[in-house]
Amino acid sequence: MQRLCLLFLLVAPLSWVQVSWAQEPFLLSDEDKKIVEMSRSILQSAVDGSSEFIEPFAPVEQPVSLKHSDEWLIFASSSLGDSSLKQLFKEASATGAIVLFRGIPEGKTLGAAIRDWHMLMTGLDPVPQVRIDPKAFVHWRVTSVPAIFRIEDDKVTASALGVYSKDWLQRQIETGNTGSLGQRGPIHSILEPDLMQVAMQRLQSLDLGALKKKAIERFWSRQTFTELPKATQYRIRTVDPTIVMQRPLLDANGRTLIPAGTRINPLKALPFTQQLVVFNASNAEEVDAVAHWLETQDRTLRRITLITTQLDRAQGWNRLNALEKTLNSPVYLLNASLKQRFDLQVTPSFVQAKGLAFEIEEIPAKELVHAKAQ
Repeated sequence: MQRLCLLFLLVAPLSWVQVSWAQEPFLLSDEDKKIVEMSRSILQSAVDGSSEFIEPFAPVEQPVSLKHSDEWLIFASSSLGDSSLKQLFKEASATGAIVLFRGIPEGKTLGAAIRDWHMLMTGLDPVPQVRIDPKAFVHWRVTSVPAIFRIEDDKVTASALGVYSKDWLQRQIETGNTGSLGQRGPIHSILEPDLMQVAMQRLQSLDLGALKKKAIERFWSRQTFTELPKATQYRIRTVDPTIVMQRPLLDANGRTLIPAGTRINPLKALPFTQQLVVFNASNAEEVDAVAHWLETQDRTLRRITLITTQLDRAQGWNRLNALEKTLNSPVYLLNASLKQRFDLQVTPSFVQAKGLAFEIEEIPAKELVHAKAQ
């Protein structure tokens, strides 16, 4: 995989001051993305000790830690039944308490669980905060529901089982009843399995090596090529990289740094010292011609970058590896931005800087084998 990253950098859009190279990600399927995201979340949670909360009705900007400085927590489960959960959500909506679940009922998806909660919250304003937080159940040693906790400075001021009324617990605190107040109503077991344990079990059962291999193999079937016709006659063109400022460039105070109409040529600021060779690797004649041309070049004089417009999809990585061995050099894929910036029109084309412009030399493959050494 390291070789793949090193040898298959895709040519990124040119900046106005230099050629920049960036590795484009593989095109992952929805299945791949879910696996990657699940793995990332689990591993990050394990590393930083944070608790992953899932809010069904508002995006979570960042993980929330187990430190609850000043909160009312209601621990719940689908084992309470729809009627009790509906009342519990109503209580949370009215008081601002946070409802916590340990996970998702077996046989249900996260989306299905969220839809069920949403149905039970119909008409509530504001919508109560609902989170999936298996670590909170472990941290506060909650094994039955409902349970309500008053947390201050990450410590339990008061807690009780069998009830979820914030007003009731507040009155107990005001009368001096703090700490664990025991069971004050009917309780139920927690139906949902621990989400973190379930996720870890599923992650451990995945063959990540096979999934990675499958994603890599799919790359070529989804790759879009930027094609060019083959050169039929020798031609040299120049491309002026100068840009004209259409609007003035202002600083934070509105003062003009560069006025409109200013002409800027990036080659005045930074030299372009490499030479680009753009060819079609699916054309055997062009590959042979480029290979012969490379043998005549002194590569210590400048960097030569090989860029192909196409590659055999069926052979994919095997073809790329064979091509790089033949040419004894990494080969990159042409993208639309690079084609546009240098006004590339045919293959093979050779791009290098000459003075304050780019020179585009177009040489038919049959003539390239007779090109003089440079």
